[in-house]
Amino acid sequence: KLTARVFDMPLVNAFALPGGHILVTRKLIEQASDPDEAAGVLAHELGHVVLRHPEAQLVRVLGLNLILSLASGGGSDTIGGLAGLLAILRYGRSAEREADQFAQATLEQARIDPLGLKRFLESVSKSEIKIDSGFLNGIGNILSTHPGTEERIKAMRPLPDGVAARPSLDAAQWGDLKKICD
Repeated sequence: KLTARVFDMPLVNAFALPGGHILVTRKLIEQASDPDEAAGVLAHELGHVVLRHPEAQLVRVLGLNLILSLASGGGSDTIGGLAGLLAILRYGRSAEREADQFAQATLEQARIDPLGLKRFLESVSKSEIKIDSGFLNGIGNILSTHPGTEERIKAMRPLPDGVAARPSLDAAQWGDLKKICD
């Protein structure tokens, strides 16, 4: 069972939560230039749900917290906490790649242009803060739970030759989706 809801939040994002829930922000729908961009993001989040990433992440975090607590005698161990955080984030990057691959396959199967997700990622990439070198760039790469946006953009492929794309929503449906955010 899947539940998707739009929330009026001031950030451009979507989240898959345990139990088959997807949260999409109003700002994401506003920023999407067409329904295929929104469909691409939704397919990505659906990948997290189907692959049970939120549940796996929850179990992983709880288990890691227990192990770190036992190893540190129940106190807060900064080094152990940082090691645990890095382990969780590495797993997150893998899950993001899997969700992107799921989105690509799902959109291809539905004959919806996967390049909608690519266009959305390109638009998001333009608004990201760029730190080209030095210590802050290294920290940003370590703390990122998503593969780099450029990496994700390069991985997206068009529909196979001979497969005609169909729109994810018609103009009236897209207009209705945009209106739920008013």
